[in-house]
Amino acid sequence: MAVALPLLSGAALGWLAMRPAVVRSFRPGDLATSHLGALTVPFALFLAFMVGDIWQRGNQFAETLLHEVQRIEAMRDLLWLCGAECVPVTDALRSYARALAQHEWQAGWTEPHLAVSTLFDTLSARLAALKDSAVISDQLRNALVVGQGELRRLRTDRYFILHAELAPYRWTVVFVLGVLSQVGIAALHVGRRPQLIVGLATFSLAFAVTLSYTVSLAWPTVDTGIIPAQELRRILD
Repeated sequence: MAVALPLLSGAALGWLAMRPAVVRSFRPGDLATSHLGALTVPFALFLAFMVGDIWQRGNQFAETLLHEVQRIEAMRDLLWLCGAECVPVTDALRSYARALAQHEWQAGWTEPHLAVSTLFDTLSARLAALKDSAVISDQLRNALVVGQGELRRLRTDRYFILHAELAPYRWTVVFVLGVLSQVGIAALHVGRRPQLIVGLATFSLAFAVTLSYTVSLAWPTVDTGIIPAQELRRILD
């Protein structure tokens, strides 16, 4: 969809710029190339700032996700010290980590998944069941509770990072500025087919590729570039 829209708008404007009625009534010689720059420069600057925000947000997302993995690892180490009484909690933590990897650490994730929330509630309930245990020290129990709170916070942070920095109107502004740039190119070459085709085709392809790449960057996902494969195996196995 992101690729098709700039190409369709470019084709429509090219068709319109070659209509006899437009050619008769419009004099492109009255325009200067500086008029085109007045349209394309805001488009380029806005898109550049938007991509910069996406890169920054992607880094924040990766850092938060890495902290989430590290917290799960730390809780597994604490539960190993706890012994047999903490086996149900260990199983719940492992199930929660697998659900995260399956449902929320994937490209396109936008909302908290119900299965992940349910498994987190199970983890919380099993941790709460340890509060009266005489085998577990207060220090270990408190560390596990703090870890649980951190997991909840990090999951919320992931959702916030994914949505806070990319308001929907930004995509609308980018598309509108791009179409206005196409209008400027078409206006400069009304009735001149070769120049019109080269100008509109070049800009429309660049517009489509850039927009599709920006959309793909907007939804970060976990991979071995963010988390080493051995760490993922450790928390999921």
